[in-house]
Amino acid sequence: MDQEIDFDSHEDLPVLPPHSSPFCWRCFVFMKKILQIQKSKSSIDTREKLISFLGLKKEKFEECFKVIPLLYELTPILKKNNAGYRKLSIPKQELRDIQRCVLDKIFTDIKLPSCVYGFSSGKSIVENAKYHSKNDYLLNLDIKDFFPSVHFERVRQIFKDLGFNDSVSEILCILTTYNHELPQGAPTSPLLASLALNNLDKRLMKLASLNHILYSRYFDDISFSGSKRILDIEETIKQIIRSENYRINSKRYLYGKGEAKEINGISISSGKLFLKNTDDLMGYLEDLKNFGVSKLRSDNPEKERKSLIGKISFLKEVDIEKGVEAKNLLETIKWL
Repeated sequence: MDQEIDFDSHEDLPVLPPHSSPFCWRCFVFMKKILQIQKSKSSIDTREKLISFLGLKKEKFEECFKVIPLLYELTPILKKNNAGYRKLSIPKQELRDIQRCVLDKIFTDIKLPSCVYGFSSGKSIVENAKYHSKNDYLLNLDIKDFFPSVHFERVRQIFKDLGFNDSVSEILCILTTYNHELPQGAPTSPLLASLALNNLDKRLMKLASLNHILYSRYFDDISFSGSKRILDIEETIKQIIRSENYRINSKRYLYGKGEAKEINGISISSGKLFLKNTDDLMGYLEDLKNFGVSKLRSDNPEKERKSLIGKISFLKEVDIEKGVEAKNLLETIKWL
């Protein structure tokens, strides 16, 4: 098994000058580790070697590869705040299995930079909120059409940067894209999207370091915070994002000193994390406990029960006491 590549590790590296900034260290480490990955992957230089490396049967692979465009199911889902629909492109099982092999075999040795949350163990949405919770000023932006923005050429370049030649990179790109962009619903898409943002992350990390503020990214949500005004560099941030050929959603949230602040629905105003819809959730659970399913906000009890389990699980991550209280209420509800 390949050794895990940790982009934040400083082990086995030449000594940089003492005055080198933390950002210089991170960039240097990142490039060093990328070279290690390239060396390990460059020997996989044919279609046959790739199939063998992925642990797949050639006949099954070829059969699937011929009809990849037909192996997706398009599912519309409601956007946040009922603002229209977005399409999930969900791969069928045979293609999903291959994509899972790509993820597990090719990317198993990659650990993303410390600014990235939402992909690796211990880097949850809650940890992202905690990272910014002690600061007075906060700016939240998000990238528009996150997955569709990562087109075929961006994905091919990722595989080439990892050391694969043109032909193998092309095969891997075909396996992991749909209609020349990353499909929402494929197991490989979140990590590929994050790797596509690597240069953007490096530039925003450098900007944050120069201005003595914090930067993080949770999927397509970008956050800056610090003890000084973020407004002064907001336009520079946007220019950097646009120069990387990404678009920014029109809604942005800028918070000043003393203002109520939140990241991804988590309030961080008091320095303590709080889920903003907690009171509504607890009230709903109380109604279901006292009046039964007549108070359901859905005509599908089983689907609603699963939805509540998910919300309570999230609540427990943010506030363990409230989460346990909500779980106890859920267990008293009579669903029949």
